[in-house]
Amino acid sequence: MSSLSLRLVLTDGKLVSDNFHDWYRTLRIVLMHDKLIDMIDKPPMPEPSNNDDAETVAAYKKYLEDFKSTKCLILASLSYELQRQHEDMDPTNIIAHLKKMYGAQSRTPRYQLSKTLFRSLLNVNAQVGPHILKMISLMEQLKKLGCKLGKELSQDLILQSPPDLFSPFIVNFNMNKMHCDLHEMLNMLIDYQNQIDSSKN
Repeated sequence: MSSLSLRLVLTDGKLVSDNFHDWYRTLRIVLMHDKLIDMIDKPPMPEPSNNDDAETVAAYKKYLEDFKSTKCLILASLSYELQRQHEDMDPTNIIAHLKKMYGAQSRTPRYQLSKTLFRSLLNVNAQVGPHILKMISLMEQLKKLGCKLGKELSQDLILQSPPDLFSPFIVNFNMNKMHCDLHEMLNMLIDYQNQIDSSKN
């Protein structure tokens, strides 16, 4: 993908308020592609003195060009109101200030998502497929907010959600320590529910 195409992706996903984490991830991808990531990850380069050699002076000129490009790129990806607030800051200060403004906001949605996930229970007569898909979706949303549960804990949460009818499946799964991803587990649970329904008929 060209640099222009990547920058268009960033422009299309401008930072407004509640999309900070998605915006910041995309920004870092664009800066890495353009070899500008050091402009926000490393401290500013000191201005050369009169005694520095030509190579140091040339490196500083290149730094100033990268500094300007990075700042313009960041500002262009912000809403107009955020542009006005940050136009006099350098790139590292812009990122630091935005993290203070929006980084902490992930705690509330993370709490709500985890609350819904940890309290998920499948009703006796409900289909297991949509229920587990919803749980997997909640886990993926939590991961985007920086809360990765891990494979075993994710499996445990899924196994704790079905009613007692699924107890034989859960015992068998735990005894055999089955190594599968969550979608394979989903298919196994659907097959087991189909077996239960067939035996009832």
